[in-house]
Order: sequence, then C-alpha cells, then structure tokens
Amino acid sequence: MGKKKLLLVDGYNVINRVPGLESSLEAGLENARLALALQVSTWNRAHPAYECVIVFDGDARYAGGPGQRLAGVRCIFSRTSHGGDDEIIRLTREHRAKGREVTVVSDDNNVGNNCRAHGATVAPSSFIMAVKPRRRTNKAAASPDGKGFSRKATDEINTELKKKFGL
Repeated sequence: MGKKKLLLVDGYNVINRVPGLESSLEAGLENARLALALQVSTWNRAHPAYECVIVFDGDARYAGGPGQRLAGVRCIFSRTSHGGDDEIIRLTREHRAKGREVTVVSDDNNVGNNCRAHGATVAPSSFIMAVKPRRRTNKAAASPDGKGFSRKATDEINTELKKKFGL
C-alpha cells in the first residue's frame, strides 16, 4: 500500500468556526480539543486512506506532551515561538516535498494560501463535520428490558438460577 494521505486540521481555528465545537469551549479548552478529536476520529473511520493530525497553537509541556493522542488522533502543539499556522505550513511543505497528498482543514486565509502554494488541497472547517458519529446498536442482541441482555441470554440465566435454587 502507498503512503496514506495526510489530513492536517487547524485545531483552534476549526473549534472557533464550527458551532457544534465552539459550544464545547464552555466546558474548557481541554473539552473542546477532545470534541474536535472525536469528530476527526469519526471522520477518519469513514476515510481510512488518511492519516489525521490536529495542530494546536501552544506549548506541548502544558498540553500533554508532543506526541499526545486524543480519541486516537495525533495532536501536535506548536512551539510558542512560532504558532500553529506556521507549523501547518511547515508540515504541508515537508510532506508535499515527499510527494504525499495533503489536505488542510482551515478557514484561515494565511494558512490556506500558503498551503495551496505548496500544492495542498484546502478545505473549510465544515469539511470534517460531514460525517456524523453513528450510534452503536445491535438489534439482534437488543435487550427487551434495556439492560443489555438479549431475550435468549435472559432465559438461559433464569433457567440456570431456577436449577440452582430448586425452583
């Protein structure tokens, strides 16, 4: 298999542009980062040909370290000396130079224009919101009482308990 495509997400830009994510800021920055990572992870399950990376402004020492993963998504925290925008542009330039396909998710004009100049596709913040999380349901084993046991399992348990207690 060839190289995976790379999806670079401009973390705080997307959080502040998407209403569903922006509202998560009320519970704190960490909660907002997790909400974004969960959405990117959901998007990634529908698009497995991509390696997803979220880039945040800020010092990794205060954000969980340089190799932090949230919801299985790699998160990079830029050095304070240069912001997340410069880090996204640098990563785009580096990976495009190696022939890798790069898509950048950002509504920031500086990021978008610079990444396009290096051959990346640039998508708006709403791009990763196109895939909604699926609810996990297993109708075959659905519980009639809503407690997680199927009718068959419930009957088997009841039969065993009746034997044990002589009923």
